[in-house]
Amino acid sequence: MTELAKKLFGWTSLVRLTDKPLPEPEPVNAKARPMTGFFAGLTAEQKKKALEYRGEETHGDKSFLHA
Repeated sequence: MTELAKKLFGWTSLVRLTDKPLPEPEPVNAKARPMTGFFAGLTAEQKKKALEYRGEETHGDKSFLHA
């Protein structure tokens, strides 16, 4: 069949007559990755204080909130 493609088209670089191997499937239920965000970088004491914080959660000038 490859010879037929060579004779009819004169090129085979763009003609694929064999099956392309399928890529590996992505794992759906993979092992969870470790946390890598800001919270993950805190010490145990800092995490405890952050979770217990009940103060104001906005920072900066109040005029910027409703701009």
